[in-house]
Amino acid sequence: MKFTIRLFIIICLLMTSQSFFAQETSVPSEKAIQEAKTAEEHQNKINKEQKKIEKHQREVNNAEKSIKKTQKKIEKQKAANQKTDSQIASSKNSEEEIQKLKIKSTKQKLEIDKLELKLLQQKKELDEIRASF
Repeated sequence: MKFTIRLFIIICLLMTSQSFFAQETSVPSEKAIQEAKTAEEHQNKINKEQKKIEKHQREVNNAEKSIKKTQKKIEKQKAANQKTDSQIASSKNSEEEIQKLKIKSTKQKLEIDKLELKLLQQKKELDEIRASF
């Protein structure tokens, strides 16, 4: 009889412990689902921020490239203008050609001024891009 009672108590304990553990496993799985959800949301936020940073970096790089291109154009125009000025200085040309070269030189100076203005605007835009982030 004692054996039967002990067996009955052990079986009852096993049955209750299994149901208890079964309930416990459902709670952590809900917590795990919730944690996975928050981790995914956090990862999405990180990805969005990373895309913003990459976009900002591309904008900065593009602005820097355009500044370099404009500086090269200015240097090229200045070299062409110096060449024209040296042709004016040489007295081998006729009066008519000298007048044409002076007009050409003036146009080149105007183009240089336009490019320098463009360069200033590009630098201002670059500063705004850098300040915006």
